[in-house]
This record gives sequence, C-alpha cells and structure tokens, in this order.
Amino acid sequence: MRRWIWFVGFLGAQPLSAQIVVQPEAPLDSARASLRDALLVLRDSLITVDAAAARLQRDYRAASGPSLLSRARVMRDACARSIRTIPVARTAVLKAKPATTNRRMGQEDLVVALDTLSRALAGCEKDFSAMSQPDQAETVRGYGNDRAGRVLSRLRRYDQAMQNFLRAMGIRFIPVGANPPTTAG
Repeated sequence: MRRWIWFVGFLGAQPLSAQIVVQPEAPLDSARASLRDALLVLRDSLITVDAAAARLQRDYRAASGPSLLSRARVMRDACARSIRTIPVARTAVLKAKPATTNRRMGQEDLVVALDTLSRALAGCEKDFSAMSQPDQAETVRGYGNDRAGRVLSRLRRYDQAMQNFLRAMGIRFIPVGANPPTTAG
C-alpha cells in the first residue's frame, strides 16, 4: 500500500512543463488562399471521377448491360466536369510567386501534372462517351476497367505533385474525410 501511495505522489509531483501547447496556424495571405481555393475546387471535382471509377471497377464483372452503360455515362460526366475546373487551377498555380527554388520546381511539376491530367480527362470523356452508347455494354465490361485505371493513375500522379507543391508553399491541405487537429489557444 505504501508503494502505491508513493507512486501516486510521484506522478502528481511531475512538473507540467512537459505539456505541449499547439498554436493555431497563421492565416494565409490572399494569394496563397486563392491558390488553395482553386486547387480545392479541382480536388472536389476529381473525387467524382475517383468514385465513378471505383464503382465501375467494383462491379464490372457482374453488372447488367444497362448498369454498365450507366456507369460509363457517370464516368464520362465526371471527367467532363473535372476538365472544366483545370484551367482555373492552372492559372492560379501559374500566378503563384514561388520565392525559392524548391517552390519553383514544385510549381513546374504541378503544371506538368495538370497538363497530363487534362489530357487524361479529355481521353476519359471521349472513351466513355463512345462506350456509353446503347450497344456498347460489353465494350464497357471489356475495356472500361482498364480505361478507368489509366485515368486514376494520372489522378494519383497529379495528387502527389499537388501535395508536394502545397507543402513547399506552406499551405496546409487537409485530405477529404480527415479532421483537422484541435488547437489550444
């Protein structure tokens, strides 16, 4: 019993200097905030492409013909919506004034990734537009999964380039579904 009391007393005597206080981040300047916002709009539109591809890849083997055609139309529409957001994001990235070599390299990589993504989404829209015709269900079953995978690989490459650029620019970008850490203040 004495040991227990001594142990509890020892724990209570520890200084509170070991506590960590997390301060909120400094607000972004207007240029970096508008850059972040443009990239958020693009990211949100790309989520629909990701979701459409996941649905197509999930059940292409067992889905009925009309269901496959519907999945192809959803994929086509998601790619078309995302293409429209790329020019705004690209302009925002090019307007950024990177002060360091690391930031400039990140900017160049992101512009290349945006251009590659734009071409991939245009191809996606074209391919899935052709596949969404009434007599193309078996084409969707045979080739849709591969085409969706190609778009997703370009999307992942863009996402990595975007993360690297934002990190270099000092812009915190919380992934979809993640909760920001709580701060003391």
